[in-house]
Formats: sequence, structure tokens, C-alpha cells
Amino acid sequence: MKDLDLTLDYMENARFNYVYGSAVARMESSVFTKLELLCISMIYHKFVLQNGPRSRYMSLMQLSKFLQLVFQITDQRINRRIVFLISDDPDCTDPKFSHDHHCTLNSFIRMFSIYFSDDMEVRTRFAFSVYDEESVGYLNREQVMRFVDEFFKGDDEDEIMEMRADMLELLFIKFDKDKDMFISYEEYCDCVREQPELLEFLGVVFPSKVQMNVIEICSNLIRQNN
Repeated sequence: MKDLDLTLDYMENARFNYVYGSAVARMESSVFTKLELLCISMIYHKFVLQNGPRSRYMSLMQLSKFLQLVFQITDQRINRRIVFLISDDPDCTDPKFSHDHHCTLNSFIRMFSIYFSDDMEVRTRFAFSVYDEESVGYLNREQVMRFVDEFFKGDDEDEIMEMRADMLELLFIKFDKDKDMFISYEEYCDCVREQPELLEFLGVVFPSKVQMNVIEICSNLIRQNN
């Protein structure tokens, strides 16, 4: 494989090819070509390089910063939840890997695959899993209120509390179709199918189209269908 990144010297490009080349060759993706997978892997590799010459993994702190600065996921609650979901890689058995501190290449590519997917089911399932912080398959009033709390800020505490309570009621009127005081994944999907703009009803999970175009260019992910 020829040198992929001219900002790295010959030895670093050789190391990249040795560490990631065969792994990427075995990967299957419905979203990216092999060359695009290599480009994403190079981004991952550059983060790993910052952790020292013996490092093999991106840190969760780096992943969080990447989400914040590149994908513009600035809400800390949502950012932490995405980091938790993305970094989960039960297939990694490397003793040097720590689930509490590291993100694998497979997880990093899976994150890109989700964000660049045009499949609405993939996007709705991911967004709901972000909001479902307890991973129980539904949202109760307490869970929803945690996000609604961030919608309204100000000095008038009574007014803020009233606006939060009103928003909570409006959301459950909209999403809780069977009035059982829970918003199920199916109810959420039904509402999003009717009104796609409700996909991120509890906070930003996905970058805007403009941001995604910038990310595509910076990551060399200009696909033929664009």
C-alpha cells in the first residue's frame, strides 16, 4: 500500500499499514469503501499517536473531544452517553484494552457508519438509545425531564420550572400514544415517521447536513452518491 498520509514519514506510514491494513481489509461496510475505511482509520491512528509510541487505542477523552469539536455534540449529557454507547466493544479481548478508558478502531468506524448512514431505522434506533440512558427500552417522565431541564435556563426559577413542566406535558401528549406514562421505542418511531424533525426531540445527536459535508471533505469521504 502506498503512503496514505504525507504528513507522516515513511516509518509512520509503514507502521500504519502494518497495524491497520490487514484489519481494514477484513472489514465489511455498507456505508464506506475500503479506501474510505482507511481514511477513517488514519484519523483514528493520529489520535493514537498522541498517546505515545506504544499506544494502540484512542482514549475515551479523545473520543469525547472529537464528538464535541468535529460532530458538534456539545451537550455534555448526550456526549457522555454517545461515548458510552460507541466505545462498547465486547469483541475486543486484548489485555491492554480497557473498556473504561479506550475506544477501538472498530468502535470508531461504527460511529462514522451511524452518522453517515441514510437508513432512518439506524438513526432512530441510535437516537433513542442515546436518550434511553437506563437502557430499558422506554423513556419515563424522570428520564425525559433530565433532558428538558437543559432546555430552559434563567434567573426566574419559578418561571423556568413552569416552562419545564409544560414542555414535559407537551412531549408526553405527543409521544405517549397509549397514555401509559412511558414513551416506547415504537411510539417514538411512529412520531418520527410522521414528523422526521422530531428525531432529536430531546437534544442534538447528529451533526447538521452542513457539518457533515465539512466532515466528509476533511476525512476524504466524498462518495460517488454525493
